Amino acid sequence: MPFPSFQSSVLHAGPAPARFQGSLQGRGAPLKQALMVAFILLGLLSHAEALESSPTVPALEDSLYVSADSVATLLAPELHVAAAAMEAGDYPLAAAKLEALTRDDTANVDALRMLASAYLRQEAYASAVPVCERIAALDSTDSGVMVALGFLHGKMGDAERSLAAYRGAIDVDAETVQAYQGLGWIHLQRRELQEAMNMIAKSTELAPEYAPNYVLMGRVLTAQGFYENARQAFQTAFRLDPGLREQYGILLQELVLRHGLGP
Repeated sequence: MPFPSFQSSVLHAGPAPARFQGSLQGRGAPLKQALMVAFILLGLLSHAEALESSPTVPALEDSLYVSADSVATLLAPELHVAAAAMEAGDYPLAAAKLEALTRDDTANVDALRMLASAYLRQEAYASAVPVCERIAALDSTDSGVMVALGFLHGKMGDAERSLAAYRGAIDVDAETVQAYQGLGWIHLQRRELQEAMNMIAKSTELAPEYAPNYVLMGRVLTAQGFYENARQAFQTAFRLDPGLREQYGILLQELVLRHGLGP
């Protein structure tokens, strides 16, 4: 069977668009950006975790909030104690401080983001869902929190709500590549392979050097029987982000051994 043309071209794609390399602007933007990055990584990997034999997933950012001194000064004073607790890894303390703060100030979006982050660090997914829903209601421009909801619903076993959240992220911002990734993993899990490949194609169009996309591509190509091309996809993922090899290198090894692929 022929290798679909777009797949062969994306394995040698050019640099990612500037929107994935730049930063957000404004006082609250660095915090929002850091949390969005962590949320969308979680959203992508939730479905990968369910499909792979290993229960572990690639490491997330060291922190779900911004800890650099130059950015920490941008935090509102009332968030400093919670931020210090997060920095120290005391997520229950951070959550307690933020719960109290958000009870008194129900529209404090930065505090809600940190609270959702603290819950995620504790894998308290049921607690994180209503917090993320509050963020989405307060900030209708935040596609990242919709991706977070996609992850959370997926972890809680509700695939339909997960799909709806990822699609909601795309409705907010059609260039949210991690939402397409989340949809792709769900389609793969359901063996809807062409739909999964469509999500890969869209991700490639938006961010041709987004390494996790090639892990998903490798999985889909394996399921389709394109074993040599699956190997190329995995190799591309590891070239773009060598850190992915630690978690997903076993997939490439199994592919080569099981299907007798040459060197």
